[in-house]
Amino acid sequence: MQWTASGEIILMTILGGVGTLVGPVLGAAVIKYLENIFSAFSASMLHGVFDFLSDAVEQPLVSFLALFVGDGWNLTLGTVFMLLVIFLPGGIMEGLRRLWALFGPPTAEPRKHAAARPQPAE
Repeated sequence: MQWTASGEIILMTILGGVGTLVGPVLGAAVIKYLENIFSAFSASMLHGVFDFLSDAVEQPLVSFLALFVGDGWNLTLGTVFMLLVIFLPGGIMEGLRRLWALFGPPTAEPRKHAAARPQPAE
């Protein structure tokens, strides 16, 4: 194996969420999906998408976005990875947990046992 393949496995694990079984699988699916999508784009496709713009705007925009697609899809992956690590340090699984806590069914407060309650001082 090449060291880049090992690094990609580490990225998949961090992206999905360390400490879970589903997280690395989810991270691998996201990375491979992004790879397939962004590596399929080319500069000519971008020109087709932005052809409604004037040439003065279209050329610089396509030149900039062409850095992130095709052979440069790793730059897109790096940007997504940086944003995820900054805003979701626990990976995608942390994001799913936050969404579940926000939109999932409400949970009842756990009951405290009598022994766990603080006793008043005498």
